[in-house]
Amino acid sequence: MASRKLEDLAPLFRARVAEWLADCHAESLEVLVYCTYRSHNEQADLYKIGRTVKGAGVTKTRPMGRKVTNAKPGQSAHQYGLAIDFVPMKNGKAMWGDAKAYDAAIALALERGMESLRPYELAHLQVAGFNWREHARKSA
Repeated sequence: MASRKLEDLAPLFRARVAEWLADCHAESLEVLVYCTYRSHNEQADLYKIGRTVKGAGVTKTRPMGRKVTNAKPGQSAHQYGLAIDFVPMKNGKAMWGDAKAYDAAIALALERGMESLRPYELAHLQVAGFNWREHARKSA
């Protein structure tokens, strides 16, 4: 299972995320970070969804359902401690469909130098300008 611990983030990104969380709190915007670090195996499992493992949204034209990521193992900022996935909360309940709350949280993240992968991944924030090829080369 992927980590939720902020401690698993790269130190500079962790500081940026902590500042963003404080900004969200100051704006009375409750958010839950539900993914920080993800292993190569976990990324491989996510990449299979909608390709070789059935995902949500199965239709006649999409027999395997929706894909949940386009990042193969080694291509996700999560694997380098440089990304988070989050969900807005209201009264302790996840608000997965609350586009307005996502927009507000993303706007605060952009002010902190993070980038969003919206519209492809609404819940994903990462270090700006992430180059997975460079990180993979340095990690090898």
